[in-house]
Amino acid sequence: MSHQATPTTLHSWRHGAPVRNTADCFVPPIWTVGAAFANKPGLFGLYTRCILADTSQVDRAYASIKAGIIDGRYAPGAPLSEQVLAASHDMSRTPIRESLSRLWQEGYLDRVQGRGYFVARLTVQSVHDTFDVRRLLEGAGAARAAALATPEDVALLRELAGVPQGDYREAEAANACFHLAIARTARNSLAADLIERCLAQIDRFLSLGVSPDHYQSGATEAHLRIVDALARRDGPAARAAMEDHLDCSSDRMKNALLRGEIISVGVR
Repeated sequence: MSHQATPTTLHSWRHGAPVRNTADCFVPPIWTVGAAFANKPGLFGLYTRCILADTSQVDRAYASIKAGIIDGRYAPGAPLSEQVLAASHDMSRTPIRESLSRLWQEGYLDRVQGRGYFVARLTVQSVHDTFDVRRLLEGAGAARAAALATPEDVALLRELAGVPQGDYREAEAANACFHLAIARTARNSLAADLIERCLAQIDRFLSLGVSPDHYQSGATEAHLRIVDALARRDGPAARAAMEDHLDCSSDRMKNALLRGEIISVGVR
């Protein structure tokens, strides 16, 4: 019988405390854990290895290749060879082929007839679309969370609001944890899944050259304004605070594009 990874609570994931099963547990997205903590000792690296050990070859290859795209190891426009990937992952080409097809369907890869798969290039439109979707989903989610959040939820979200300065990987992991916690508090698992996919795209944008200062500046304060609105059970204020926060992030990302800080970005 395979060993199952124990789900973590938000508090446990952030602080590395002993974990326990709860009905409202949160499992951090594997791309976040892998990108930020896989090479560090302790709970995070162990947790990632435990998850990967229990998944199928297709899932393991998918998660690994996707993480490589997101963190920039596979550059935009780079070809991805089934043969090379199969050798590097120590598996046959069949699970690699299935993984690449899945990533193509999700928009991480382009497929050229007779030539295979290439890492999709970022476009100005993709940045705009990602933030547009986040604004719609997370604005509504924040308003809903204001109606549903318990005092314990609010206390935990306040604790998770901080975005550390310095290493953007750690900052992005903390940011993802906070935003997904809001989505979980809104009790909408489909929205949470879509938000997670958008956050993975944001991580990819950052890995391609955006200065972390642009991204981290003011994030903690913006998060706390959202939490304050939740604590007051003020849905419209929570929505407005979330939308303002995302609009600011979107503007900074677009300004980075105009300054040429992000490499391999198209104009579509």
